[in-house]
Amino acid sequence: MQIILLSGGSGKRLWPLSNNTRSKQFIKLLTAPDGSKESMVQRVVRQLRETGICDS
Repeated sequence: MQIILLSGGSGKRLWPLSNNTRSKQFIKLLTAPDGSKESMVQRVVRQLRETGICDS
């Protein structure tokens, strides 16, 4: 099974952090369990891995 992760939106509420060259999904805004910063996409992938649904 393959997982398709949909992410979108213009990110206007995160301007000027997100703009035409930096999508909001890839900006490291969140704090990971180890204290490092992670993006929204990284968080979803990590959560999928933790559940065993995603292995790569």
